[in-house]
This record gives sequence, C-alpha cells and structure tokens, in this order.
Amino acid sequence: MRVDKNTSYLAGESLVAGELSRRGYPVSITMGRAKSVDIYADTAQGKIAVDTKPLQNKTDWPIRKDAINKDQLYRFVFLQTKKGINENKSPECFVANGEELLSRMETWKTRQGIKYSSLKNGKDFENGWGELPPP
Repeated sequence: MRVDKNTSYLAGESLVAGELSRRGYPVSITMGRAKSVDIYADTAQGKIAVDTKPLQNKTDWPIRKDAINKDQLYRFVFLQTKKGINENKSPECFVANGEELLSRMETWKTRQGIKYSSLKNGKDFENGWGELPPP
C-alpha cells in the first residue's frame, strides 16, 4: 500500500518546516502542489526560499534541470516505505543548493532527476542543515 501523493507532499513540507522552526527560523508554508517554493524562512541575511521533494522509495526524485534555481535551497525527504514506517524508521532528509544539484542531475529516457544514492553517498547532503545562514 502506498501513501497518497498529496499526503506525502504535505508530510515532506511539514517535516522540513518543523525542523527549520526547531532550529529557530520563522517559516511560512505555501499551499498547493503547482509551485516552485514550498517554504519561506527568515534568516539574519533575509528571506530564503526552500523547495521540498518528498519520496517514498529509494529510487530518484524527478526534477527537471530547467526547473532548478542555482541560488535556491532544496530539501529532499525520503519518508520511508510503508514497511519502514511500520518499523518506525525515521525519515531521511538531504539538503543541497541548486548549484550542487545541477552537477548531480541525471537524464533517463523520458525525464530528469536526482538519484537517492547520489545524495545518500555524496558530500554531507544528509541532514546538512549547517548550510543555512543563521536565523
């Protein structure tokens, strides 16, 4: 059984917004799926835009190369499979900026994206919250 796509998007956005709030950032969540920015966070250097990408399987996050803003922050959230959720496994969060993503983009037959393994085995992307300017 798979979790509904709308539910998984909301779960991913909520997890990222909650973590940002826990770290002291005031956040605003934008609503709906047809948008390029999911969360705005206030920092000492001004407002930053955050795009979240939830995933339920260790495959890849579909994202078009032309949709990546090199100055924007991206949070990729592996929510876990249904089995992992039932086993109480925690979600995994990967943090990268657009410039880092552009160098890791892959093209498949009909789409482009970022592989889970590329972020899991890459430069400290997992739980990389330290990239953010201070709140």
